[in-house]
Amino acid sequence: MTRQDKKAAERAALEALLAALSVVPAGVEEGETPDFVLALDGRSVGVEMTTFQSNTSVDGQLGRRQVESEWERLGNAIEVFRQARPELRDLNIGLMFHGAGPPRAEHQAFMEEVAAFALARAAELTDDDVQFWPPAYTSPLMTKYLRTIYLRRCNYAIWHSNIVAGSIGLPDSTLVKIVDQKAARPFRPTDELWLAIQSTTRISELLLPLNGAADFEAIPGLESALGSSPFARVFVFGPGGLFQWSRASGWT
Repeated sequence: MTRQDKKAAERAALEALLAALSVVPAGVEEGETPDFVLALDGRSVGVEMTTFQSNTSVDGQLGRRQVESEWERLGNAIEVFRQARPELRDLNIGLMFHGAGPPRAEHQAFMEEVAAFALARAAELTDDDVQFWPPAYTSPLMTKYLRTIYLRRCNYAIWHSNIVAGSIGLPDSTLVKIVDQKAARPFRPTDELWLAIQSTTRISELLLPLNGAADFEAIPGLESALGSSPFARVFVFGPGGLFQWSRASGWT
């Protein structure tokens, strides 16, 4: 993600947060540490934005976010590749990787191997998935990266991957680390400081409190980390709703 994309995502998250709180600031100043300073009721409120990232890894090696990033790059390359190859348009291809996908330098060769394998079997495919394991494929990059591959014909075909699936993060000690890391930063002076932790739809950045605010209250060390931090309010904003911690009322 470029710096420009990051700031755009932070602005969108801030707008969502303010809308959820029914807050309309008199002004918003962008900057660093904190990312935004709001003019609210004659006071300055600093808002530091961050994204939740779980500590999960793929096959106990690479961090899940790194693996997702590699797949996103490959996915973009695949779309360009498919547009230039009309014979592939109705071939739905499921790529089940051992771990991470191939690095950028190998994208073209990997896609060519997958395309050749799929086209060689195109005549026998129907709208039902057919699964292929080694040694059904022997090309070097497919063998190196793929655990298995699924092929079928489909009018709305895509190339998809197991990388976008995985365990969803639950509130745990990761949040303590996030609070501690952010609390250690030197912030510009403001009348009040907030921390907003955004959850996204990426598996590595997805946080789902199953039991609501009670999940946050049960995390060992989190209350202590929050209490010693400079933050007057902390928000966790994601698919499970908006959760808020404040010194006066704890988690709601």
